[in-house]
Amino acid sequence: MDRRGFLILFALVLVLRLSIAAGFRGNYDSESFRMVGELTLSGQNVYAATERYNYSPVWACIVAGLWALARPSFSLFVLLLGLLQIGSDAASALLLSRIACRLGRDGDAARGAALLFFANPVSVLASCAHGQFDGLAILLLLAAILSALDGGIVRRPARVIAWLSAALLVKHVTAFHTLLFWRRVRRPGLSDAGIAVPYAVLAASFLPFAGSWRGIWNNVFVYGARGAKPGALLAFVELPGAARLAFSALLVLAVIWAIREGRDQELPRAALLLWLTMLTFLPTYGIQYLVWPIAVGSLYPSWGLGLYSLAAALFHSAWSLDLAWPVRVSSLGAWLAGVLWLTAETARGRRERSEPTRWVEAQKIP
Repeated sequence: MDRRGFLILFALVLVLRLSIAAGFRGNYDSESFRMVGELTLSGQNVYAATERYNYSPVWACIVAGLWALARPSFSLFVLLLGLLQIGSDAASALLLSRIACRLGRDGDAARGAALLFFANPVSVLASCAHGQFDGLAILLLLAAILSALDGGIVRRPARVIAWLSAALLVKHVTAFHTLLFWRRVRRPGLSDAGIAVPYAVLAASFLPFAGSWRGIWNNVFVYGARGAKPGALLAFVELPGAARLAFSALLVLAVIWAIREGRDQELPRAALLLWLTMLTFLPTYGIQYLVWPIAVGSLYPSWGLGLYSLAAALFHSAWSLDLAWPVRVSSLGAWLAGVLWLTAETARGRRERSEPTRWVEAQKIP
């Protein structure tokens, strides 16, 4: 794709995103963000005052700033949230094109990867029709990946650590991905102390609210494990509340497997494998989770990405836009598409390792 064609298509997608965001009137999460913004502006402890906040204090400060600009207009607040997400996704598209170049792709392929993400219906819906901010954390993770590919782990490890810390502070969905930057087989990586810094920064952010540790623990760190949104594995097996710890243990084991499986792969591809593993083995399934693998997945077009995007978009649009599609895709269908994509990615990685020439070439890219 040449530069002119890319700019035209990017502009058209941007107009579409803006129109969807302008028509979005907010939902339960939007109202929760408004409530948190008001509590923060009034100097209250959000972890003590409400059970509807599940993130670090950083996002509370962001929504407080947006609510200060918009109040008393809730619709303006929702629009500002949407514009923030659109800006984040646009920046992610730019980073994806640069990451693609670092991976040895030509300009056309790099621009294609950026557009594949920015125009992906799952990405569009999550940001513009659902008001979720996972994309902001993903943007910061992409910045860390780009810094690592630029040799930052060796020359400027502090920059990589700063981006990883920022991603965790915005939304801790990237908590496991930080471990991908640890010392890797035949590749430079962050030291033990360096890898601990993002987690220490996240923990330190809660210190001013330490008196509400029980609320922080329940609503931030074990929120999903408590089965707030049944789905995924819980759609197949019903267990008593205490026994759900088994699902958490299964998730941890799966994450360890994914990190080990991706230790010899390109960093973005290892991140994709980890996202897909998390989606497969999380006991619960929030609709906003669907956007997680789209960004890094756009660097590696495949039938798995296409199938997943189709299934997830049909499910997401029926839920967020209330579209009555003739073919219904449930959350279980979207989950199954992710499982198939994960299976294909795993098979591809093992196939490449069985071909020595291709495996050696892969080691040249950090």
